[in-house]
Amino acid sequence: MPHSYLISRFQSVFFIALLLFPVIAFAQVNVTGSVTDSDNKPLEFAEVVVENNSNTIVSSGLSDDSGNFSLSAPSGNYTLRILFMGAELYNKPVELTENRNLGTIKLEASKQLDEVVVETKKKLVERKVDRLVFNVENSVAASGGDALDALKLVPRVKVVNDVVSIVGKGGISVMVDDRLMRLTGDELTAFLKSIKADDIKSIEVITNPPAKYSAEGNSGLINIKLKKTRADTWNASILGSYRQNSYATGSTNATFNYQKDKFLLQSSVGYTNGAQKNTEEVLLEYPQYDWKDNVVRKNNFKPFNGRLGIDYKFSDKFTTGAQYMGSHSNSVSRENSDVDITDNTTRLLDSVINTRGNSKSVSDYNAINYHAIYTIDTTGVKLSFDADYFNYITDSDNTFATNNFYNDGSFIPGSYVSANNIGSREVDNYSANADMEHPLKWLKLNYGARVSYTKTQNSFALYSLTSGLPVQDFTQSNQFVFKENTQAAFIDGSKEFGKWEAKAGLRMENTRTKGTSITTGQENVIQYTRFFPTAYLVYNHNDNHSFTINYGKRIGRPSYEFLNPFRRVDSPYSYSEGNPYLRPSYSHNIQLEYGFKDYYTASLFFSGTRGDFEQLTIVDPVTSIQQNVPLNFITNNTYGINQYIAFEPLKWIKTNVSADVYYSEAKSTIPVTLQFLNGWNGEFRINNDVLLNKDKTFLFNMGYTYVTCGTANLDTNSALSYLNTSVKLLLLNKKLQFTLYGSDLLRSSKTTYSGFSNGVKNTYSNYNDQRMVRLSVLYTFGGELKNMNMRESKNSDEQNRM
Repeated sequence: MPHSYLISRFQSVFFIALLLFPVIAFAQVNVTGSVTDSDNKPLEFAEVVVENNSNTIVSSGLSDDSGNFSLSAPSGNYTLRILFMGAELYNKPVELTENRNLGTIKLEASKQLDEVVVETKKKLVERKVDRLVFNVENSVAASGGDALDALKLVPRVKVVNDVVSIVGKGGISVMVDDRLMRLTGDELTAFLKSIKADDIKSIEVITNPPAKYSAEGNSGLINIKLKKTRADTWNASILGSYRQNSYATGSTNATFNYQKDKFLLQSSVGYTNGAQKNTEEVLLEYPQYDWKDNVVRKNNFKPFNGRLGIDYKFSDKFTTGAQYMGSHSNSVSRENSDVDITDNTTRLLDSVINTRGNSKSVSDYNAINYHAIYTIDTTGVKLSFDADYFNYITDSDNTFATNNFYNDGSFIPGSYVSANNIGSREVDNYSANADMEHPLKWLKLNYGARVSYTKTQNSFALYSLTSGLPVQDFTQSNQFVFKENTQAAFIDGSKEFGKWEAKAGLRMENTRTKGTSITTGQENVIQYTRFFPTAYLVYNHNDNHSFTINYGKRIGRPSYEFLNPFRRVDSPYSYSEGNPYLRPSYSHNIQLEYGFKDYYTASLFFSGTRGDFEQLTIVDPVTSIQQNVPLNFITNNTYGINQYIAFEPLKWIKTNVSADVYYSEAKSTIPVTLQFLNGWNGEFRINNDVLLNKDKTFLFNMGYTYVTCGTANLDTNSALSYLNTSVKLLLLNKKLQFTLYGSDLLRSSKTTYSGFSNGVKNTYSNYNDQRMVRLSVLYTFGGELKNMNMRESKNSDEQNRM
């Protein structure tokens, strides 16, 4: 694409975005600085207040985990006050006629302050203007699990059969530390299982992401924030866990983090060895007979993962660093499928189809990030740069053998079929992102650009084993290369005026994809440029009541696997193939929210998606062959309400309750499926944390979730529920932690989906071995590096765990 064209596009975006922000008549100035305690340690959650001569608060805010704060106020003379836990620690007059950086403010606090810092913790769930934050480190139930286990505890997030979505929506994308992971399906599941929950600080659910984030993900983003280390400390942890569901699984994980002066090192390594059982039931109701398929699958897995990050602060203005994340996984799956064919007239068994399958796969994931932050001046102008590379390779070897039997168990001659699918897929992605924070007197401006290039290489071959010798079927073998180039630019701005706060932005993404079948010579090129506006408006009536309305447009891009036209044969009666002609889908999301203090939140939301796609099973009523192929065919509108309340019925019990009720209506653009389906859906959760002793070292948690029957696009689903409970014991000054966790204790999380294909009703249910018990032991230790005097660690992440 010509360089001048891209410049013209960016200028158009910049001009349109500026029109979104009205110029405020009165000038404002910014005041910035940082807060430390008497030991020069950054002080988080310090309340910084700017008051006028009438003792009226003009502006206020909290210091971040680095002790930094940033406020804005009209020009004038004020009093700057700093409070912590209600105690005033600083009070001085300040003249604001231009932007000022007050530098580092050292608070000479008493010994009591250190005690308060130790006890300070964040709430389990926090609400912000554009996201919900679930603090994993404060969750009793999350300890000892992985990122997928932690996601099951997050309000508004739904995990069914290891597929992550947002309640009432779908099509989410996942980020780690604000970096998008371009993985979907089984690849995303494997990656989430490689991240230990004890390495996670928080999970952010961003249903309407600001313009600075990628527009990908029709329902928004889930951002996993990993833990960081405080200045002049080191800490380490060793984790061992044992899980028992149908089979046993053991895992171990170790971390080491070190920060001294200008140097920061963070690292972790983990290994898991275990197995999981999966059961499926599929019923196809043909006019003359019913097919009932019962599938039992055992999956053995051995993932090994690691993370290493290094940062160095060259000066107060410039910090740079790099991070590596990687995993290696081996898995072996054995599957047995029995299809009972029943005559609809006599209701007697006609025949049985038995298929045995074995699958092996080896996957490697490597991600490298380089980042730099440069503070340009004292007014808060800051440039952030990231360069990322990730590589994902998976090799698979799948074999099946099918035999047909009469109802008396005798073999049907000539029915034996056997085949071997061998495949490999390699994904390489290169991206660079520049982000500028540019506070002005009347507006906080944020703008930047991103470029991304992805290449996916697929190679698959099918060998017939029916004769006893491998014979390659060249009509079912394929080499496919997919390339995607995306250039993006964004701008947004925010402004506080009185009780109001406004934020709006615009993102432009230009995408070009090219799919090439090396085998057939077929090429498919798609190019599109789209604009994605976002807007937020917040009204803080007082300290108790707030109102928010926001809007955003999103895009859902097909996964690389969906775009590959290769056909994978699972049995003589079932095959799967991709669709190189898939187009992205688009959605519009609106949300109106009311908040009462930190206790209650109610949200009304609407999501409308056009051109949505999903993997569709097309049943041939004559041959009984099932084709699984992704198609663009869904138009969906969803209207709903979400409510969240947190309270303490007793001093030793903390309870939070969430309720999601939504109405969905879906239309189909193809004749194969139902043409229209609508219905109500609901999901209700209650979670209780109980202190069992005064020292807060013995804790109990119980959570219950109930999902009503309802609709999922053009399918109906049955109700399900699950009961989880956990007990945590802390010893050795809270350094040694035992956690016993039970999931789906009643084995009631199995759900059933029903739909129609060419007039044939198909019913599908799946259970991923969710009922299990996990025992984990975590030992953390560390200390301060000041004068190399090793004392009890004051690492904020470890302290805030409780």
